[in-house]
Amino acid sequence: MRKYIALILFVILSCQPEELMIVEPLPQYEMIFEESQSSVTDGQEFSFEIISEEEHHLVISKDGSVITKESFLPTLELNTRKIYTKSLPNDLLKLELINSSGVIKNTFIQIY
Repeated sequence: MRKYIALILFVILSCQPEELMIVEPLPQYEMIFEESQSSVTDGQEFSFEIISEEEHHLVISKDGSVITKESFLPTLELNTRKIYTKSLPNDLLKLELINSSGVIKNTFIQIY
């Protein structure tokens, strides 16, 4: 009888609830240079792919005049940056990704 009680206690104590694995959704990236024109708001993140680790520049311009320029050292593949638009004019502007060999990608952004 003691064996059965010990066996029952062993089974009860060894049983544990199953741990549920929570799967988080993959982050969605807005690939800015895949569109010919995008609307952007202040603090919005955008992503782009780079295949070299040399210094790159993101340039925002209007009618050939540079409004802002950011230099950075990218990581290979996917890069994500934030755009702050409070100091930019509410207009259609050109966004270019440039490295030492010239313009890699460009698109137009509408500032709101």
